[in-house]
Amino acid sequence: MGRFAFVNRLAPLLRKLVGLLTRVRLPTDPVPATWPEVVDRRVPLIARLPSADQERLYHVMQLFLKEVPFEACGGLVWRDEIQLTIAAQACLLLLNMPYPRYSRVRRVLVYPAAFMPKTQHSYRSNQLVVPDEPAAGQAWQSGVVVLGWEEVKDGAIAANDGRNVVFHEFAHMLDAEDGTLDGLPVLDSRATYHTWVEQWSAQFAEHVRRVDAEESTVLDPYGATNRAEFFAVAIEAFFETPDDLRRDQPRLYSLLAEFFKFDPASLLRADSRGAA
Repeated sequence: MGRFAFVNRLAPLLRKLVGLLTRVRLPTDPVPATWPEVVDRRVPLIARLPSADQERLYHVMQLFLKEVPFEACGGLVWRDEIQLTIAAQACLLLLNMPYPRYSRVRRVLVYPAAFMPKTQHSYRSNQLVVPDEPAAGQAWQSGVVVLGWEEVKDGAIAANDGRNVVFHEFAHMLDAEDGTLDGLPVLDSRATYHTWVEQWSAQFAEHVRRVDAEESTVLDPYGATNRAEFFAVAIEAFFETPDDLRRDQPRLYSLLAEFFKFDPASLLRADSRGAA
């Protein structure tokens, strides 16, 4: 690796270390009384969390909603439950991570449903192209996340199908924290990067092989498009179908559990025991 490439890769790590030293304290303000009812109804995955984790999630949401503006687009009639539904899912990814994250998120635009974006970044050509079909969501390197509300609602309710547009687009925002969308997020330590790159590359290559061979896979085949999309669809599966992912690709599951400091499979086991 050249000196300038090394500096570019080291810079986000240094920012991360500075962030750890200046870690933001979560608010202690009371959580609005309406939040738990809305989140439980719209995002059933959150109800599986222990009460202490739910409380922490709501405080992360308080910071997130204070820092990130939302905007209704395309005639969407705005309601508080829209931003609560999105924020709950976006912040679930951050539950056990030090705050702040999503350093590049500047704004969230919400359309009534799938939308026809004017431009879309092509990771292969590194150019902006005109899309030919509606999108459920987009994440721009400029820091804008665009979502269709109908797809957000459906993805949140169907909490075990491995597809969730909020998880997908905010996974891209975690990936983009170092300035590039390449499936390599900002990690906790410099020593971790070599292991991540080596093992993540092997997991991506295996997914591409299976998709090309038309083999079944827990991950959405779209993840074979490039490393950025692989990172996003892997996160969707990690949070929505963790048992399946852990059985099918245990090393991939372990990498994500280390990154998020979270074990959603154990959450499902505890939930099933409580229902017994």
